[in-house]
Amino acid sequence: MRKNTSFLLLVLVLVFSCKPKQNVPDRKALNGGSTLSEISPDSSAGISLRNEYMVLATLYQQTAGEYRALCYQAYNIGRLMLDKDLADKTIDKHRVIVLDVDETVLDNSPFQAKCILEGTSYPVNWDEWCNLAMAGAVPGALDFLAYAKANGLSIYYVTNRKNHLKEVTIANLKQLGFPDADTDHVIMRTDENSKEPRRLGISERNHISLLFGDNLNDFSDIFEKNDNSLRNKAVDSVKKAFGQRFIVLPNAMYGDWESAIYQDRSKESDSVKFQLRRGALRSF
Repeated sequence: MRKNTSFLLLVLVLVFSCKPKQNVPDRKALNGGSTLSEISPDSSAGISLRNEYMVLATLYQQTAGEYRALCYQAYNIGRLMLDKDLADKTIDKHRVIVLDVDETVLDNSPFQAKCILEGTSYPVNWDEWCNLAMAGAVPGALDFLAYAKANGLSIYYVTNRKNHLKEVTIANLKQLGFPDADTDHVIMRTDENSKEPRRLGISERNHISLLFGDNLNDFSDIFEKNDNSLRNKAVDSVKKAFGQRFIVLPNAMYGDWESAIYQDRSKESDSVKFQLRRGALRSF
C-alpha cells in the first residue's frame, strides 16, 4: 500500500511539473527579463506604456464624484466670497471675475486621454482638440458665472491658449452658455506665458473680486518659480488668500507643478523624466 501511494505521488509531481505555465506576466515578463520599474520608457515596451503615469489622474477627473464635489466646493466658496465682496460699499470700481480657461471652466480631459492612448504629448493634437470646440464645462462654473453676471459683474477669461485659437475658444464657451464669451473678455497668450501683465491691465480699470484657476500662476506672479519647494513657500506666504480671493480648481493631470519636478530638464527624454518623477517621491 505504501509503495502504491508513493508511486501515485510521483506521478502527480511529474504531471504538475510538466504543466505549461499560464500566460500571466510576472515581474520579469517585459523587455527581456526586466522588472516593470526597469523598463525604459524609450524602449518598445516603454512606448506602449508612455503616459501611463497620467491614467489615474485623468480617470479621476473623468469619473470620480470626489472631483465633481471639489469643483462644486470651489464655486460654492466663490459665491460666498462674492457676496462678501458685494457687501463692501467702499469699492468704487466696476467689479469683475478673472478666470483661467482650461481645467477651470473647460474640461480638456479627453485630450489627456488621447495623449495616454496614443503615447503623445502637448502640443500634438492640441489644436485639433481645440478646433472641435467640444470641451465640456467644469462642474459649478456655469452656475457661478451666471450668478456673478446677474449681480452686475463682468467676466474675463485669461488663458494661455495661443492667439490663433481665440475664435474656437470663444465658440466653445458660447455654446456652453458662458457669459461674456467675446473678443473683449477672452484674453489669449501673446508674447509671454506670464498672465501678470494681462491681470494688471484688467485691474487698472476694474476691481477684481475673485480669481479662479487650476494653476498657481493663474493668481499671481509670485508663484512663477521653477522649483516646487519655492512654490510651496510662496503658497504659505499668502495662505489667507486661498478661499478668500484665490479659488483653486483641482487638476492632477498636468501643470507647472509637474514642470517644476523636471526643472531645467523638461526637454529630456521620457526615460529621464521617468527617473526624475520617481526620484521626487518621498518614501519611508
